[in-house]
Amino acid sequence: MFGLVAVGPIAAVQVPGLGDYLNHLARMHVLVSIAHSAALQRFYEVHWTPIPYLAMDAVVPLLAQIFPIYVAGKIFVIACVVLPVAGAACLHYAAYGRIGVVPLAAFLVSTNTLLSLGFLNYLFALGFALMLFAAWVASAAWPRWPRAMIFAPFVLLLYFGHAFACGAYCLAVAGFEIGRAVRAGFRPLRLVAADVMAALAQAIPALVFAKTLDVGSGYVGALQTQYGDLGSKLVALVSPVLFFHDAANLWVLLALILSTAILARRLHVAPAIWPACLPVGLAAAAMPHLLFSTWGMDFRLPLFLVLLLIGAASFPRPGEAGQAAWRGFAVTAMFVLLSIKSVDSWWVLRGLDAQIAETRQVLGAMPRGSRLLIVNVAGRGSGHEEVPNNTIWDMPLTAVIDSDAFVPILFNGLTTIRMRPAFKLNSTPNGLPVTPAKLRAGLHGSVPAGVDPSDGEGGGGRVYWLGWERNFDFVLVQRFGADPGPLPANLVPVAHSRNLDLYRVRAD
Repeated sequence: MFGLVAVGPIAAVQVPGLGDYLNHLARMHVLVSIAHSAALQRFYEVHWTPIPYLAMDAVVPLLAQIFPIYVAGKIFVIACVVLPVAGAACLHYAAYGRIGVVPLAAFLVSTNTLLSLGFLNYLFALGFALMLFAAWVASAAWPRWPRAMIFAPFVLLLYFGHAFACGAYCLAVAGFEIGRAVRAGFRPLRLVAADVMAALAQAIPALVFAKTLDVGSGYVGALQTQYGDLGSKLVALVSPVLFFHDAANLWVLLALILSTAILARRLHVAPAIWPACLPVGLAAAAMPHLLFSTWGMDFRLPLFLVLLLIGAASFPRPGEAGQAAWRGFAVTAMFVLLSIKSVDSWWVLRGLDAQIAETRQVLGAMPRGSRLLIVNVAGRGSGHEEVPNNTIWDMPLTAVIDSDAFVPILFNGLTTIRMRPAFKLNSTPNGLPVTPAKLRAGLHGSVPAGVDPSDGEGGGGRVYWLGWERNFDFVLVQRFGADPGPLPANLVPVAHSRNLDLYRVRAD
């Protein structure tokens, strides 16, 4: 029942409006369909390399052999909701030899800020990381070196799913092994050192591939790192609970804090597991908001930390005095809070689904294989201020899926999809739609030969809009009630809706 309530909002909409999701799904469409589409072959090429962000690339194309791409993508999203919960349950079982009611709390953080941002590769790999850590805990009595050899291929697989999830797993293992050593009094030192070396050995294959990773190849310009202000750290702290940052989710957060405080003295935390939380917590506190030009890095470890704590916590065994009533209170409170959160999530996702449908309808007037430039007027526009900006910006990526179009902000940095050389300078590996001001300024502009300019905004993007009238066939203006100001005269209206205008670029 908990699982159905948690995934209900995702399953109930046609296309989940989740941050980067549509951008990633467009890449999946290219992977699945490029062999049969001359238009896609004109714009894109598949470039398989050992990059550590391949969870979605490995799973969704397989699902797309059975289901339509939008359905395959939604199944993957549901897996991203369920797998972290399954990971916490596996860890609980490894610690206690049973599944109690506490792991149900993982459903309250299964829809979180990371999901709303569309960080799906990480969420999928995070569930696998928790399961792998549970297996490491459960196998603590195995012979150390055979154990390390067995785990090494799985750690490498986790690395290819997502490097940061692999790093989170390694932190948890480090804390677990240090905890074992402390409880043993570091005696005998020789055996403690051997255990530590075996734990490190499982990560060697992943480290070999990590040494070959060139993070800078996925960005334009110098890489940037910024720790972030106090506000961003507070948002990161509560990000495991907040799906959309609206009033309903905030009330759920407050009620969850109160319920946890009431139950805290009645919960037991496995002594073998809680030391794993220490290095994860320290790394979460030290994590920059922007690391090597990758945004939102400080949102990632708090969720892993919360799931570790949920997996480590338990009520005393059934039958002990007074415990049945507290279990009943915990289960009831969790179900009520999850239901409130799910109804609110469905309400927001339903509105976003309607906007995605509106976008697809307007873009349906565009011929297959067109080149589309996106203009976002206000920088927002969903009608829900709690919705991440990238949810709105990436809605027109449905043109890639529905019409095999060229869209310049399709992810093409550290991914399996690259732009054809002829279209490289007209795209950006990481970047945003243009503003009306940039649209006006870019008319008749040009990129100097041999120059690969950064847009100077710190996001690792490229100035791709200069001379747009030569490089694009259509321009989609996302208005959402805002005034775009005067538009260039070479834009011919083709289709419009309440929030969007599609223009054909007239050759002058």
